[in-house]
Amino acid sequence: MKKIFSILLLGCILLFTGCSKSGSTDEVSKVTKYLSDLESYVLDSTMTINRSDKKVTMKVGVHYLAPSYYKVSFKTQDNNEQLIIKNDSGVFVLTPSLNKEFKFDSDWPLNSSHAYLLEAILKDIQADANSAGTTENDLIKVECAITHKTNQNLTKMNYYCSKSDLTPKKTVFLNDKNEEIVIVDFQSFDSKTTLTKEDFNEKKYLVEQEEKDNNKETSGVAVTVGYEIEGNSLNSSTTKDDVTIMCYSGEKPYSIVVQEAATYAEVVVMEEYTDFEVLSEGLCFFNENCMKYFLKDYEVVVYSKALSIEEYLNIAGSISIA
Repeated sequence: MKKIFSILLLGCILLFTGCSKSGSTDEVSKVTKYLSDLESYVLDSTMTINRSDKKVTMKVGVHYLAPSYYKVSFKTQDNNEQLIIKNDSGVFVLTPSLNKEFKFDSDWPLNSSHAYLLEAILKDIQADANSAGTTENDLIKVECAITHKTNQNLTKMNYYCSKSDLTPKKTVFLNDKNEEIVIVDFQSFDSKTTLTKEDFNEKKYLVEQEEKDNNKETSGVAVTVGYEIEGNSLNSSTTKDDVTIMCYSGEKPYSIVVQEAATYAEVVVMEEYTDFEVLSEGLCFFNENCMKYFLKDYEVVVYSKALSIEEYLNIAGSISIA
């Protein structure tokens, strides 16, 4: 009798496990099919990044047209806006207030995980054979591993969408400790909007404007850096022609250069960058041995052959100008 009971119990366990696995697969399949079928969309979201002791929040808007046209707007709490546009000519980062245009890594956006881009979310879900879906009240939750190019501490994603119509609701990137580092809340989503290639023409978002006198004399600015890499110390700080250069020596030497950002009447195409991260002041761009971003009306560049992305960001987040 005990033997018969054990066999029945084992059968029930196997049956339950099989149903649970099938259900998980069904939820993932529903989500991936929905995301794969999207031909165009417009969405607005709020992105929050928990970075060390500082929280960064900004508005992120996305326009997408299949197969690979993107316009992503990043707007800070001070209403400073920067755009990333991908079209047939390449990938461009625009700073309209300065009339500046940067070339960018042409593999973007599928070269890394992005919590606000549905195509990148889809790619991560499909890449993980162990992606699992569950239903929580009126939401579907999909969990999967991610590969974040600039922050390798981010290892896992939770993506939430509506159970009824599969529209996106929230994305969370977590680290190995299951701490929520990046949270994107989707406020609006429209997949029936009509978009054309002209909506992704980078030239229409930069217009001619009155040129600022970039050679005018100024009284200079006070640059304060509140973070110092352990094992390093400030070796020299000089200001000449309104350019401040701060050199740090030690185990990981680096230099900080601050100068007034030039504004041009015509669009100026600057050097090419390979990746970017988000600061409270806006986007910061990375190249080999270099990070650049704009703080107020100033251009800040950090040079080093030794710093990690996190260390670059810690330095940038601590700089203030008065």
